Amino acid sequence: MNLKLTTLLLLCCFNINAAVIAILDNGVDHSHYKLKNNIYKNYVEVQNNRDDDRNGYVDDVMGWNFIAMNNVVFDFEREIYLTHDIERYYHLRAKDSLGTITEVEDREYSILKKDKELKERRSEFTSWMHGTHIAGIAANTSELPEELEEDDILLLPIVYLGDATSGPALAPEFKPTASRNLRTQRRHLNSYWKEFMAWQVNKFKLGARYAASKAQVANGSFGQSFGGIQDRMKSYYKEQIGQELSEEDSFKAAQDFMVELMAQTEKVLKKFPNTLFVFSAGNKKNDSDIYIHFPSAARLPNVLSVGASFEYNEMAYFSNFGKETVDLFAPGLAIHSTIPRQGHLRINGTSQASPFVANTAAKAIALAKKLNIKISIKDIKKIILLTVNKKDELREKSVAGGIIHPARVYKTIRLLKRYSLSRSINYANSWIPDMAITHEKSDHKGLLIELPTP
Repeated sequence: MNLKLTTLLLLCCFNINAAVIAILDNGVDHSHYKLKNNIYKNYVEVQNNRDDDRNGYVDDVMGWNFIAMNNVVFDFEREIYLTHDIERYYHLRAKDSLGTITEVEDREYSILKKDKELKERRSEFTSWMHGTHIAGIAANTSELPEELEEDDILLLPIVYLGDATSGPALAPEFKPTASRNLRTQRRHLNSYWKEFMAWQVNKFKLGARYAASKAQVANGSFGQSFGGIQDRMKSYYKEQIGQELSEEDSFKAAQDFMVELMAQTEKVLKKFPNTLFVFSAGNKKNDSDIYIHFPSAARLPNVLSVGASFEYNEMAYFSNFGKETVDLFAPGLAIHSTIPRQGHLRINGTSQASPFVANTAAKAIALAKKLNIKISIKDIKKIILLTVNKKDELREKSVAGGIIHPARVYKTIRLLKRYSLSRSINYANSWIPDMAITHEKSDHKGLLIELPTP
């Protein structure tokens, strides 16, 4: 395809004012009636078993699958459904987290927790619907700025989560060495963790590079928790050495690993300053300043870490927080969104808060395009953080000390036609009041889905 024809196709078919949000997740049901009109199309690529745009990915018309290394961004052949026992488990889990579970319910919950077959089905259910639920929030056009059209927000599906059987997403497996020499055993453990980190960083680099090549915003509702790494280190140490690794030593080892992982992550993301990466902060109720969370703890001008709030009232009971490592909060409780096969469901999680922020950022970018305002990703982040709904109780729990306020973000963009960035932010904060609180204390109106691990 020659350059002239390529340019013509782009001008004719692609909405140049649109903002593209990459969804790094486990697949998006792009046939869903709520999503199909907001799916990004690569018009330079044709379904012909050739790499027309020469980006290294054959026929990536609608995105890419880094688990299977093909262009299938959703598996329509999987037969998975939300069954009563799965729904009941999550209902009781939420009540347990809130401390409102009764004795009878607690006994039922204990039984469901021990059900291995149910656990497998829960995992399958999450891997089936998670990306589609995230996509529905990211593509939300119900509160669209009046200057924009619904197709000004587009989604780029990227299958990043899942169990690969080959290729760059295949995780290294730990196998103990047969040597009985303690020094050799320790060396073997260290080699594995270096290999694991290299794999994690390389996989992340592939996903981030692809997202940044096409999208102005990338959403990552996934994460590697500090506790997950610490538990794995304990397990492998015992398997290899035959002894328990102390809490103090395992904490230090996990901390060293996560600090280095975040340093490598920041090196990757620094290369893509024109894309805003929005990550979920995690659902462990942890202070991520101490218990580092990957990749949300990355501290860069093009990265936002998002905790979950109950509407515009308070921090959600399950959310991670961090004065230095969580930027702000966004609604993440009982969020109604799409699931595969034309369905909908209410779900709780920082997974749901993150695409809320990604959606707001994309609308702001699209609005700036429509108004012919040049603005950097760095400034988009600044606007989002400096226009939040301030909350005294969140001052020590996040960088911005509050909950996102979309109307102020859009007002700031409009004011940039006349004023400087700082003055526009100040006017938006002065002219638009805090979001009204419509409900009191939070309730478990949605399922709390585990945050997927990359």
